[in-house]
Amino acid sequence: MKIQITEGKVLLPNGLKNVSLEINNGRISSIGDKTKNDPTAVKISAAGKYVLPGFIDLHTNGIAGFDLTNGLYNADKNLFTSKAGAYLKGLDNALKQFSRHGTTLVGFTTLEASVSKMKRIFRLIAKYKNESTSLYKELFHGIYMEGTFMKDKKFRGAHNPMYFFKPSIDLFNELQEAADGNIKIVNVVPEWDEDALQLIKYLTSKNIVCAAGHTSATGDQYRLAVAKGLTLAIHVLNGPSSASFKSFDRGGALESFLQSNDVFVEIIVDGYHVDKSYVLDIIKRKGLEKCVAITDSMFVTKMNKIREFQVSGVKGEVYKNGEYVNIAGRESDNALFGSSLTMDKAFENLLNWFTKSVNGVWNEIHSPMKFEKALLSVSQMCSANPAKVLGIYDVNSDTNIATGSIVQNKSADIIIADIKEVKNGYKFKVEKVILKGNLV
Repeated sequence: MKIQITEGKVLLPNGLKNVSLEINNGRISSIGDKTKNDPTAVKISAAGKYVLPGFIDLHTNGIAGFDLTNGLYNADKNLFTSKAGAYLKGLDNALKQFSRHGTTLVGFTTLEASVSKMKRIFRLIAKYKNESTSLYKELFHGIYMEGTFMKDKKFRGAHNPMYFFKPSIDLFNELQEAADGNIKIVNVVPEWDEDALQLIKYLTSKNIVCAAGHTSATGDQYRLAVAKGLTLAIHVLNGPSSASFKSFDRGGALESFLQSNDVFVEIIVDGYHVDKSYVLDIIKRKGLEKCVAITDSMFVTKMNKIREFQVSGVKGEVYKNGEYVNIAGRESDNALFGSSLTMDKAFENLLNWFTKSVNGVWNEIHSPMKFEKALLSVSQMCSANPAKVLGIYDVNSDTNIATGSIVQNKSADIIIADIKEVKNGYKFKVEKVILKGNLV
């Protein structure tokens, strides 16, 4: 399919330009002032709209009643089913829902579970990736294993420590075989010491992203893991990561990922998991180029009727405004489950925070950015940086799926959006989504 997009304000890596795009065979084939008239092309006028790179949600557990680990939720019976037909249908519908909110690539995250259960759902995911004819399978970049190789139950968050396992190359290979190679990111907490270091080194040699979160690691343990290939800190400042203000062991995980130039940081930008003051403080300390916006969304996202539920033996409650989810019984600790955030709302939140004066905590104040600079900065966190984490940002001979920005020869993963200035900031609305050159 050939598509021509004209008259829009196109966000290129160096700023907004009034240019036209031509898409052919799934790629951005040309960017310029004009396009040649082609009667066979689908023509889209983006007059008054913004043309942006598609969002990459690096870390999400689910949406629209589907959870990657547990399957499709039945609200009437208050239980999940992972029977093949229901699971595959739920997975495809979840990916479709992601696309409606501007997401064109997903790192789909697993909770903890028994090895047998993990292998069974991984085989279903492989079946979907290998056999489905749905266009939406192109959104699924890979499996993000979060819960399996955790250790300290004090840092479990909403995970059930019954299914935490010691890091093992053999166990990983067993799971990867079931997944037919679809595991792309793995959380390996450094406090497992030598077992963790061996697995991190092995995964890095296989070009699998190594992450750490829900970790009680000391600074020394964390830095050893970084030296072996750890490159991603999981949902930073969201509760369960170690920190120490004393001089022993060179701090904890917090001090280590803030000081390391090799580590990207994920930030849940719903404004609840991490207050906007801290979000902007982290961005200033780490540098924009190392910060990734994520949703960490749950199956309850876009499911308005669900108020109470249970996952892996842990009870949750959707807060009355529907914007965040508590761990039931731990409200006094402000203990939260994953979010009900979508990437379009994440984009809107960041745009509003960047364009206003915000008091910091570690910094006195964050001065407002001009709109275009803010737009570039938000896009970097929602599109470019996650693509860099995954190693698919640059166009080269080793990859045919480069994405994350609007550049010639990259995959045509594009959003056409309306951005309106309103009384309290900006309102962002996705109007069209193009996935791998197909209008979805």
